[in-house]
Amino acid sequence: MRMWRSGLYALCLAGGLSAAGCTDKGTYQATWSFGGGDLPGPGCGQHGVDAIRVKGASSEGDVDDVITLCAPGGFAHEVPVGDWTFTFQQLDVHGVRIEPRDDQDQAIPDPTAAGSVGKDALTELPPVELVARPKCRDGIDNDGDGRIDLDDPDCMGDPNAAAECLETGC
Repeated sequence: MRMWRSGLYALCLAGGLSAAGCTDKGTYQATWSFGGGDLPGPGCGQHGVDAIRVKGASSEGDVDDVITLCAPGGFAHEVPVGDWTFTFQQLDVHGVRIEPRDDQDQAIPDPTAAGSVGKDALTELPPVELVARPKCRDGIDNDGDGRIDLDDPDCMGDPNAAAECLETGC
């Protein structure tokens, strides 16, 4: 009797492990570009963005959360088959979310894209437009004088620099 239970337990364990690895999967490809504000170039670093966090939810109840380096063009990632909606969040060099803002410094929603991911297929999502950070809040030396944001005299009196002081307490 004891031997029979051990065998049944092993069979159930093996069946459960094999079922866990049997989820049908497909791949989505996400692409992005920068719009709004000044556009010094296509690269993410030129906009003060280090990484992109992609959060997804499927109509079947699956969730996905991945962070990728913000490389020009985008990336591809595997998820379970289903209808998905993805939200794209920009992250700075410290991994802190960068809240997109419009020209009036009002918060705007993170961009989203949706698509149906098929089994063993590549689904190309519609391109996402990320909002470039304003010059005096982007964490980069825009004018090549060796000074960044609040340390740059060109940012004195700039409303974007004032907003940075409110956030950082400078």
